[in-house]
Amino acid sequence: MNCAGRLFEIYTRLLNTKGANDMPMVKRWAEVFELPTNSPTVEDDVVTCLQAMRTEMDLLKAKLQARGVSENLIYPGFVRLRNVSSTVYLNASWNGLREEASRPENRIPFMWANWVLQDESEDDMPEDDLANLRAELDALEKSLIETDMTPYLRGFVQRQIDAIRSALKVYRIQGVKPIETALKHVAGDFTIERSRIEAENAKASEPVKGILARAGSIIEKTAKVADNLDKIRKAGEAACSIAATIGPALLTWAQTHIK
Repeated sequence: MNCAGRLFEIYTRLLNTKGANDMPMVKRWAEVFELPTNSPTVEDDVVTCLQAMRTEMDLLKAKLQARGVSENLIYPGFVRLRNVSSTVYLNASWNGLREEASRPENRIPFMWANWVLQDESEDDMPEDDLANLRAELDALEKSLIETDMTPYLRGFVQRQIDAIRSALKVYRIQGVKPIETALKHVAGDFTIERSRIEAENAKASEPVKGILARAGSIIEKTAKVADNLDKIRKAGEAACSIAATIGPALLTWAQTHIK
């Protein structure tokens, strides 16, 4: 799926999500983005997703303009989706926005843009893969909290969890690119802080070393998923594998110190 296809799917879910018409938009968007509606951070999470969506809309508009598409051809769909996705309306009811947002012509620009950009489509991550990655991150974070370890190592692993989780949160909106970016940041952290990590790890307990190994395993698994999705990068000359350059290095680091 390309950026137009993802936006079309989001728009469709917005219109088809079940719920009372007086449901506040923050709850409706949480349903659309598959976020826990009762989470204490639901508003922040929705804002993150809406910002990602609006960024993707700007990207799509730029892609179409680069191909000579007239502004008239993306009206009124782009304008109306941008309006309804404004954070100004988070506490407003769906009922006040429903009529304008539901007009049938709104989704047409996204439909044909999806066809125009079909050469940019990437594979979709299976729901099971996405759910499993999220579950593994949750389990790792739980173990991280329960295991006695230095504040430095705990903070380091937590940053890696947060980076990958944030990328997965916006995956259905922005595709594989945020995941690849997060993995590069993770690898950069390991590279820059390697000496300190190795010194801490040398005197760590076996449970702590086990957590580090699990973190490396999740990172490699995420990298392999990203490689499977990004057909455009894979098809490029001398295609670079995220898993080949990031995952094994992290696994080697983690496993080397488990004795």
